[in-house]
Amino acid sequence: MIAREGVTSQRMLFEHHGAVFDPTRLVAFAAYEAQWVGQLITALPPAPPVRSFKDFRATLNTLIESDAATPSPSEQFLAREASRTQFRVIVEQFAVDGLTEAQAFLAILPRLPLRAQAAVQRILIDEFGCGNVEMMHTQLYCNLLRELGSPIELEPFVASALDPVFEFVNIFHWMTKRAHQVDYFLGALAWFEGVVPTLFAPYVAACERLGIHAHPYYSEHVHIDVFHARSALLAISETARVIPFDYQKAWTGVRLAHATASRAFEAAVSLARSCTP
Repeated sequence: MIAREGVTSQRMLFEHHGAVFDPTRLVAFAAYEAQWVGQLITALPPAPPVRSFKDFRATLNTLIESDAATPSPSEQFLAREASRTQFRVIVEQFAVDGLTEAQAFLAILPRLPLRAQAAVQRILIDEFGCGNVEMMHTQLYCNLLRELGSPIELEPFVASALDPVFEFVNIFHWMTKRAHQVDYFLGALAWFEGVVPTLFAPYVAACERLGIHAHPYYSEHVHIDVFHARSALLAISETARVIPFDYQKAWTGVRLAHATASRAFEAAVSLARSCTP
């Protein structure tokens, strides 16, 4: 990992996001983060030009459809083979995301035009349970952890999560807070909301196969993110209507989210496979 005045891991970067603001430490964290993000972008393969909303939507749909048509071996393992113990390992790895559900998204709102804010807020309203704590997605994740016999506090998962999992969470904090353009986040959001029904399908299948009752964290997402995907695209079009919008940067946001999500999932499944069923 990159050493930058004591900032040596994605775990430390994750912890920084939830800490009391300390301007004396911000420079070190921002430097570490900037070099990390630069490395991620440099590692991306060349991309075709994406110059318009039409281009972006078509390219996005192609990527989502491709992922849905060709489930990875890890997705098939989760859906068809993972034991309850192995499933718990995967769930626990992603607890640093599930227990901080959508919190990184809040920072983008002041940076968006009003109508784009409204589109993103429609997504956030559901993420936070429409004000009903029992329907907050973080609470749904707590219910799942509790059924699996896992703790529901964040701290033990911060101590045990793998770096690729932290990267998936941390990239959204960069996009909403420190990326110079909102385009990166809005692109990533459009991909994530559009692909969740595919990403979470193996989890739903695993819950059904293993008899896990606290499945609404996954099944609720599969249902509701169809609507969230429309809101995410609306946020892009409303932003582009008011301020200059770089669709190539939005596509880079898609690719960053796709790459970090894929690495996080593969790392979690690899860890689960190494455990005794």
